Amino acid sequence: MARRLVLLRAMVVFAFALIFCRLIHLQVIEGKWNRKLADENRIRVVRRLAPRGAIYDRNGRVLATSRLAFSLRAVPQELGVTGWDDPADGVAHMLRLPAAELRRSLAQPAPSQYEPVVLWRDADPGVVARFEEHSAYLSGLSVVADAVRQYPYGALAAHLLGYVREIGPEELGESSDYRPGDLIGKAGVERAAEYALRGTDGGDQIEVDARGRRVRTLGTVPPRSGRSLWLTIDLNVQKAAEEALGDRAGAVVALDPNTGEVLAMASHPAYDLNMFAGMLQPADWRRLSAPNHPLQNRAIAARVEPGSVFKIITAAAALEAGVTSTSDTFFCSGVFSLGGWRMRCWKRDGHGSEDFIHGFGQSCNVMFATIGRRAGPERLAAMARRFGMGEKTGIDLPDEAAGLVPSPEYKRRVRKQPWYPGDTAQMSVGQSECLVTPLQVAREAAAVANGGYLVTPHLIARVEGEGAPAQPENRPIGLRSETLAALRAGMEAVVQEGGTAHRIWTDAYQIAGKTGTAQNPRGKSHAWFMGYAPADNPRIAVAVLVEHGGGGSAVAAPVARHVLDALLLPPDQRRPWAKPTITVAAARRPD
Repeated sequence: MARRLVLLRAMVVFAFALIFCRLIHLQVIEGKWNRKLADENRIRVVRRLAPRGAIYDRNGRVLATSRLAFSLRAVPQELGVTGWDDPADGVAHMLRLPAAELRRSLAQPAPSQYEPVVLWRDADPGVVARFEEHSAYLSGLSVVADAVRQYPYGALAAHLLGYVREIGPEELGESSDYRPGDLIGKAGVERAAEYALRGTDGGDQIEVDARGRRVRTLGTVPPRSGRSLWLTIDLNVQKAAEEALGDRAGAVVALDPNTGEVLAMASHPAYDLNMFAGMLQPADWRRLSAPNHPLQNRAIAARVEPGSVFKIITAAAALEAGVTSTSDTFFCSGVFSLGGWRMRCWKRDGHGSEDFIHGFGQSCNVMFATIGRRAGPERLAAMARRFGMGEKTGIDLPDEAAGLVPSPEYKRRVRKQPWYPGDTAQMSVGQSECLVTPLQVAREAAAVANGGYLVTPHLIARVEGEGAPAQPENRPIGLRSETLAALRAGMEAVVQEGGTAHRIWTDAYQIAGKTGTAQNPRGKSHAWFMGYAPADNPRIAVAVLVEHGGGGSAVAAPVARHVLDALLLPPDQRRPWAKPTITVAAARRPD
């Protein structure tokens, strides 16, 4: 009996010793860690997103700002709904939200343990009201006031401004300054100026109960707004470009020819930027990923055949090489022939005898093929590069395309084919394999307007807290004054009586321009116009592309005239926009 009592006492002592050692381990050795875990269960940090900086046009009119909104957030480890085995289904049922979207949001990685993830951003008042109504049955769920992006003009300048969305895994891997759930500029100026527009997030330190509901606020750090910026865009010119382009696919670019400031940049089809403030629905994604590429900024990324707007390059190359002059005369029978190969002029019965300026104003294919053949493909390609074709312009926007300038060397290297005489004739009138962007064409017009300098287009005029950015020096193309004078005279003849764009002539100011109709293997020809005004003192250079629009004179030129009017005429002298009626005769006159 005594042995049993001793054994029992020993077991009790041993048990208490184990408990005592465990208490020492928990309280002393792991005390700090356990206190941290306890606080994390009881104390939370609820982040508040900082408002992004506002974006203004050159005259201080708001293009993008931030507004107050409510976000539905959840702690996945604590999410529960009374009476539901699947919390996502329960929340979706009670708050009338799509369960699939909620599950996707819950699957996103949280910045840290017990930190809420956003289930639904920019929740409408109905969702907030239903949350308050059913909050007694919900745990681990909260509604927090946040700042979301707002664009007062909806789809206006959508591609130029860009949009904001939650950061993706690839972007998280590239920067340690962001956490899951952060918002980041994804396109346009929002992406290019992310460093300035992004503010510093704040937050509340709160105490929660066992169900994850707020008990009290322990402290608050207010968010700090991002810096505002001013663009070179003129809202009136931008509106005119968007209005004139209408629902047609294409782009309009307007530049200050002397400084490279972008006065307008429109790309269609567009989209309402405000749809990105909340959760995108499947129908929204389907529209944004449609075959007509509404997310593409056609002004800087569409690589399109230039058609007759390339004839500026052809004329410059021939004049600089001395193989033609303004005193030369040409005969157009309606066909340019090279042995058995033939290329037709747009005027099928020909222009007859014509001098250089008349042929330029009439956009005569025969004349330009003739002088292009005299200059040769190497000179044509070299002049195109001097005008900035085949390279990015350096605009302060992401995702710009470089285009393509073909040459005999390129064709041998890439196509594994020789360069034929017909290739030179085709290149002379902007066909062949040459590809340009509307921005490059606008810069081409600006170079003629400003006396032969290649400008660097830019959009950001000033960032809050910073001085005016240094303006890049204009790059001289190296054209003789006689060449520039001939190009200007030819472009002015285009908009005079008898020129291909005579319909947009006005006595209010003089326009110099060039129409273009670019054949393409994907369907109907593209319509082009490029030019500048006033011709004697240029203040604006413009390029218009209407995809599959047909003739440049009937379709693209009127768009350009509406844009020029918006900058150069007072409101009471501008004619209201009316989409031009294209007659059969105009349809047969492609340039």
